[in-house]
This record gives sequence, structure tokens and C-alpha cells, in this order.
Amino acid sequence: MLPQKLLKNTLEHNLQRKVRGEMHKTNDMKKMIILSALVLSGTVGLKGQAVYLDERGCGRELILDADIKSVQLYREGWPLSYPVTRKENDIPLVLEFDELLDHPSQFNYKIVHCNADWTPSELSDQEVMEGFPENVIRDYRTSFSTYYNYTHYTLQFPNEELRFKISGNYLLIVYRDYDESSVVLTRRFMITEGIVSIEGKAKIPELNMYRGCCQEIDFTVNHSNFPISDPYSEPKVFIYQNGIWDLNISGLRPLIVNEGELVYDYQQENIFMGGNEFRLFDTKNTRIPTYYVQSIDYISPYFHFTLKPDEPNKAHLYFSREDMNGRFFIESEEGSDPDVDADYVFVHFRLNMAFPPGQGSVYIAGALTNWQFGDENRMEYDADQEAYMKTLLLKQGVYNYRYVFIPESSSEIDISAIEGSHFETENEYLVLFYHFGPGERFDRLIGHQVVRSNAQ
Repeated sequence: MLPQKLLKNTLEHNLQRKVRGEMHKTNDMKKMIILSALVLSGTVGLKGQAVYLDERGCGRELILDADIKSVQLYREGWPLSYPVTRKENDIPLVLEFDELLDHPSQFNYKIVHCNADWTPSELSDQEVMEGFPENVIRDYRTSFSTYYNYTHYTLQFPNEELRFKISGNYLLIVYRDYDESSVVLTRRFMITEGIVSIEGKAKIPELNMYRGCCQEIDFTVNHSNFPISDPYSEPKVFIYQNGIWDLNISGLRPLIVNEGELVYDYQQENIFMGGNEFRLFDTKNTRIPTYYVQSIDYISPYFHFTLKPDEPNKAHLYFSREDMNGRFFIESEEGSDPDVDADYVFVHFRLNMAFPPGQGSVYIAGALTNWQFGDENRMEYDADQEAYMKTLLLKQGVYNYRYVFIPESSSEIDISAIEGSHFETENEYLVLFYHFGPGERFDRLIGHQVVRSNAQ
């Protein structure tokens, strides 16, 4: 059974949720008055309210509203896919998210074209897309037969209101009530031309110093149908591990240049920490504990899932297990339409550690926390329990996660301190190949490939 402290927290959460709902309702008129004043004064603009840009000016994936949950962007029909589509005649992309309110809100969206490094490009909307630069998200449904009420939103694009003229990186920005300063979430996606082909391999590193813990990503770009005048300055290459934007390698130049072929076969510059397989839990069933769930309790008005206690992985041992490389999949065994009948439940994590790993913080990481690191997913250490604890509110489904450590003196994510790192780990590497040639004004994305290591 859950302690009384969690019962008290549940009651407080329910009260806070009601208060937030009333605040949304009572602030609607205030927002419209403020928005009218801003429009008249000409001060509304993304460049002046770029909360989604980091200190380098790069567009980030963020969730900026506590009521926004379960954000996914993928190729239609493939919820675990990367948000990449061809410029013409390809599968559209789908954005889905929930707002933890039982009545619909007004959401608008805007799309910004970016350079290869995710800084906004200097192109105008008219050069980038056809249609309206700002639009309304009209597809929404309220939840039913759930203890936790919410509204589910869906956006598919390209659509009748928006089509893309050029390839490259794009940032999707969603905000409230026509107010571009009220950004609630952002998502990255890519439009590719598919002109070049890429063949890659993730393998055991050549250098002994990396053999036990890392993976080497070698690849060859075939551009026989696309002329490249200067193979050392015109192409740009980015490699991302498991779709995690902060785990990337860039700035590589071809090691070998053949006719119609660029070879990137390094021994050190293209090395990633292998990490370990992601941990997994399943909350699809609220009646019977399934994979890695220790107990299920109903404390009115919500369900609580307590996971089995986790232990740090032993650094020298690797155990193979299937995972989704950090993603999640929404599903409920009690319903037939998980978009609106999967419930939100409280999930309680416990990581047993006799001592903290050092001066710093431990976080629950994965798509379930949007790969962000803040108070929402920072674990608290209980010296009496000799364990880190944390509770997350999540929609029913199957989830991957891992524990990461961030030292106080650094912003670098340490994926090996708790989980270990091994060359045997099954990972995915998204290789993006851009071209910026003479006379061009933007980074064209002309090819991409997903490279898998030790695929089962």
C-alpha cells in the first residue's frame, strides 16, 4: 500500500488541477485584451519572444506548460518513427498531445525554417512554404471513461493550409490564443529531398581505448546524381543517437573522396558512448500488474503504479533486452481508442543507491520526460531509504527510461554513471546529410539514413 504522504499529495494535486482549470477560464478575456494591445503596438513576434531558442540561438524541443503531456511527432502510421518526410509525395507527419483540462483550448501553430545547426534561417515564409504561416489546430477530442480528464489534440501536415517548398530543418511552435509569446511546446522535424543515398554501419571501434564502451559510426554517401564542387566545405553532416538531439556528432569532413562518393570512415571523431539498453515498464492494465510493475493502487480519484525498485547497472556487465530506444507507446488494454480512453496514472520510481554517485543530480530520462532536465524529473534522495525517489504523471502505455547523472560543475549528461556503457548495446543513429553550395541561401537536406548497431 502507498504511504499517507502520497494520498496527501494526490489530494493536493487534484486541488491544484481544479485551480489551474479555473485560471484558464478566467484569464481568457485578459489574454484577448493583452493580445489586442500587443497587435496594435506591433510588439508580437517570435524573434522578440524566442523562448524556444537556447544560448546559441538554436531551436529546441521544449514543453513549456505543465498541463501539456504525451507529445509525439511522427510519420503517419508509425508512432515510433523519426519526424522525417520527403518534400513531395510522401507520408505526412502527425503531431499529438494532450492538455490536462476537460474543455478545449485555442491552440495555434507556426513553423520556422532552420539551418543544419537548428538556428533559424534568414528565409521569409513565402520562400519556405505555400499557404498560411500561422494556423489553428482544429482537431481535438475530450477524453471519456477516464478518471483523469483531458483533451487530445492532433495536427497532420503538410495539409491544405500548409505545404513546403524547400527541404531542411523545421521547428514547429504551438502557442495559445493567437499569442506567440504563450508558447506551450516546440518540436523539430525534417523535410528531405532524398537525392543522395547513405550506407552506414555502427561497429566495434577500431581503437582499443573505445572498444569496451563505445560504438563507431562509419558511412558512405553516394551522390552520383548530385554534383558537389567542394566536398570539404559544401556538405554538412549531423549524426544523432536514438533521436536524442543533445547526443550528436557534427562537423565531420569526408576522409576519402571518390568520384560520386564521399567516405566518412574515422576511428575517433565518429565515436559515441554505447550506453545500455533502456529500462521498461508497462501501465496498459490498471487491474493486473504487468511488466516491471510491483503494485497498482487506486487512491481516489487516480491510479498509482509503483514500479519494482531499480538498481544501478554493474559497469562490467551487459544484459540484452528489447527496447524502444527511449520512446513510449500509448496504449490501454481496457479501451479501444487510447488517444482518448487511456487514463493518466501516477508512476512511482525508486532507484536504490547506498550513496549518491557524486555532487550532482539524478534524473529520469527519456521521451517520457521530453529529454528535458528540471524539477519535474529530478529525483530526490532519501538517506533513510538509501534510494532516489520520484513520481511522474503519465498516460497509460509502454515506456522506456534510463537514469542519468548530471554533475553540479557541468551541464554534460553522464549516461554511464548509473546505467553503464557497452559496445553491445542496440542503438539507432540518424544520419542527416545537408548541402550548402555556391549561390544557395540555406542548408538543403538531401539525404538521411537510420543506422542500427547490433540489431536483433
